[in-house]
Amino acid sequence: MHLRDEFEICQLYTYLNTAATSPLPRYVTREVNEFLTSRAMCAECAWDVWKEKVYVARQRTAALIGAHWDEVAFLKNTSEGLNTACAMLPSGGNVVTTSSEFPSNYLLWKRKYGEVRLVGHQDGAYEVGDFEDVIDDDTVAVTISEVTYDTGSRLPTREISRIAHEHGALVVSDAVQALGALHVDVENEGIDILCSGAHKWLTAPFGVGIFYVSREVQERFDPPFVGWASLEDDTDFGIDNTRLAHNARKFEIGNLNFSSILGLSRSIQTMFDYGVERIEDEVTTLSTYLMERLADGGHTVLTPWDAHGGIVSVKDDMASASVERLLSQRIAVAERGGVRVSPHFWNTKDDLDAFLDAYMVT
Repeated sequence: MHLRDEFEICQLYTYLNTAATSPLPRYVTREVNEFLTSRAMCAECAWDVWKEKVYVARQRTAALIGAHWDEVAFLKNTSEGLNTACAMLPSGGNVVTTSSEFPSNYLLWKRKYGEVRLVGHQDGAYEVGDFEDVIDDDTVAVTISEVTYDTGSRLPTREISRIAHEHGALVVSDAVQALGALHVDVENEGIDILCSGAHKWLTAPFGVGIFYVSREVQERFDPPFVGWASLEDDTDFGIDNTRLAHNARKFEIGNLNFSSILGLSRSIQTMFDYGVERIEDEVTTLSTYLMERLADGGHTVLTPWDAHGGIVSVKDDMASASVERLLSQRIAVAERGGVRVSPHFWNTKDDLDAFLDAYMVT
């Protein structure tokens, strides 16, 4: 089974920009449209049906990341998840992160904590020892991207988590550039809180974010924001009903984005049907092929060879002009320092060859 035909964008573009925004496959738009039809035809009369489908979505999402369903909440995006985590944790101490973080995983920590320690990379790769040098007993959290948005470096999360936990720090993962392309297991990697949007490698709609909080962290900290949906009994609107849910649902404060959640659920199920390990193999095979071809052509590849996912970054002093020139030929990539190319499992080597032929012209 190959799902390329489900991605209608292939009829218009050689699309290699999943790390920015993925196109929606037909099976996801069908699921979204089915919900919208249900909303139009049934409205509140279908509420229980929608709630049951959200429960299934929690189960599928939990299975994807190696968690329990009661450790998964649905927020709006990665940034909301990171801000919720930051607001929940105690003030004081320091936070450790990397020099390659997207603003959403730096600004909020810098605003709350006076000391944010940055770990730099070596030729795009991050070394465990560099984290060991800066994490101490005053570190509240180590917050890292599973895969960096710029060079596509895949971090050694499991080893970093071991060091963080030895010092009593929590590990917060920004997984938006990994989930859907790479297998992420929160228990195996020692992740305490994981945040991820769904509009990139998960090929799902905007407006839904995965927020994983381990059972241990749920017991230690209260949610920083609450609302009627946070309640254990979210059908009792009486003023005396103040008992919060005993699971991650307590982080959901109001109405959910049902259509996007159901679209995400359908996308995850399709990934299971296709094979999560197969997807990772195909993504890394494509990205490695691209790196090799670029290097053979004399280009400087910024992505580390031994630790990467689907993102390939190439040095280009005229990156903006290159991206515009390629787009004029209906080849979609991005400028992120250099030229960033991000093929997904539904792309082919022919797509990469089309990019290479257009990019490496003399």
